[in-house]
Amino acid sequence: MSRGIHAILQESNEKLLIQYDTTQSDVSAILATLNQDVLPHLIIELGLRDIDVAWVIEWLNDTASIFRLLRRHKFTWSFALEEIRNVLVWRLQVLRPLLGAAQPRLLHCLPPPIADPLGRPMVFVKISSLQGLEMSVRVALLQEVERLRVHLEYIKGPHDNNERFPLQYVVLVDLEGVSIPNFKNLELFSWLLTDVIPRYPGMLAAVFLLNYSWMHSGVWSIAKRVLPSSALSRVFFPSRDQLLDYCSAATLPAEYGGSLAPLDQIEDPLHFEHQIIHAPPDLRAPSPRSTDTHAQQVPSIKRPPSSVLLPPTSALNPFFGYPVVTSSSTPHIVRQVRRRKRDLLRTLAVLWWQRWGSRAISFVCVCAMVALIATRARLKRLAISWLRLSGFLIKS
Repeated sequence: MSRGIHAILQESNEKLLIQYDTTQSDVSAILATLNQDVLPHLIIELGLRDIDVAWVIEWLNDTASIFRLLRRHKFTWSFALEEIRNVLVWRLQVLRPLLGAAQPRLLHCLPPPIADPLGRPMVFVKISSLQGLEMSVRVALLQEVERLRVHLEYIKGPHDNNERFPLQYVVLVDLEGVSIPNFKNLELFSWLLTDVIPRYPGMLAAVFLLNYSWMHSGVWSIAKRVLPSSALSRVFFPSRDQLLDYCSAATLPAEYGGSLAPLDQIEDPLHFEHQIIHAPPDLRAPSPRSTDTHAQQVPSIKRPPSSVLLPPTSALNPFFGYPVVTSSSTPHIVRQVRRRKRDLLRTLAVLWWQRWGSRAISFVCVCAMVALIATRARLKRLAISWLRLSGFLIKS
């Protein structure tokens, strides 16, 4: 089975690396569009400060993340651009405020150069450690996943342009000590699939479920109906010998049959110094030195000069129906921000109202008057009928 695992993972890894190499021109073109068109609009729409823009640019410089999002949308530019913009807004409004809070450690990554046979970092997670946590487990998981992204970018740094570097992780999930009656993480699992993984796509090369037993088969039968086939092909259930055959003892902690120290005694690169500096500067406690040099730590961002957002229905807007960004100093130069169906529908509704609004109001008023007259006439007929019936009853 281990040879089958190695063959499957090697084939998918080679395909991934080829895609990464052949789509670099697409990634560069998308980054140019993001920096020239999308980012200036976000600055205006969200009122971003220079420190916010610097944090956004740090993520945009992570070409591997941009590649993964482009790959998730089958390299369709329009879909990828819209998704990247949504991820940017989510990172600013949801993720960034959560990075400054201290949370428990849920994942444990083995430090370089320890890796699987294909050079991917290995991450361990013990499901039993999640059971005693309260609602903060979601915040902690978001922080850990962001650290995984930063760690891949950090590993990529020392490599030359022609040298291979990992784009994914191998995750080993330890199910020991997890009893099904007390297993309350199905909702958490669903949240990971719907809210987190789509914003960090393609980071998992394989998932090894360790200490799997017949008690977990019910949960797995449910998961198989939820997960897509592409994800199911990366989930494996190796025995101790099969795991050692694939990874070798030199890359595994002692409790998993390896020759390394126990997992809790191995340093975790997810919590090295390079991870700390990626926390938002305005959410960390300032130090005396950082207070004096704060202006030097935040890079100067070139904003669009006197940028103005033209309304979709402005007479000065050459892309009528869609928002554009222009400059008061060069009003003849405009940049279209994005084209969305809801912008088109909103514009059509405005044009229809401008053309037929007064007539529509008149038509509604006439219908209301006719309905009122008809109602009064009907009431009158009912009253007459009731009076006649009352007189008949009195005579009889």
